[in-house]
Amino acid sequence: MKTRSLWFVAIAVALCGCADETGMTYQQPLNSPGGIFASLPPAVQNSVRAEAGTAEIATISKEVAPGVYEFQFRNSGVYPPLYVAADGSVLTSNLTVAVGASEDSIAASTGNEASGLKMDELPPNVVLTIRHQAPTAEVSSISRLTSENQIFYNVRFKDPLHHPKLLIRDDGKFIQ
Repeated sequence: MKTRSLWFVAIAVALCGCADETGMTYQQPLNSPGGIFASLPPAVQNSVRAEAGTAEIATISKEVAPGVYEFQFRNSGVYPPLYVAADGSVLTSNLTVAVGASEDSIAASTGNEASGLKMDELPPNVVLTIRHQAPTAEVSSISRLTSENQIFYNVRFKDPLHHPKLLIRDDGKFIQ
């Protein structure tokens, strides 16, 4: 039994010595469809999700026309090319509006740069709390407060009558 253990350890040590530690470097950015999709405007992302659901995107092209994105899907027999304008309108193949963009009533992911912080500058737990507490509210301003070595975020909405301000700790805990 001890010889088997010794052989196992010897083989493991030998294999570890064969490992190559040189790292792989990339000469250009990785441009996967998922990476490109994540960088698209939220209205475009929402329209694609609404039209194609979880269909696998093969390619995304921004060169169809100014402000128009073309989506090619892996299963092209079921999902023909989808054309979406920057405002989220779904277009036909001749680039006329098939389904107009809806009013942006769900805009919790947008911030006003003049008001201070933007949503993408917040800790992920704070963003989740904002979306949980006010999923359909449009953010008007976000400010960072520090008190007794704790960080808080004060979030104000464009419609304070229906969406009062939120005070959220930096770990995402809703205070008020």
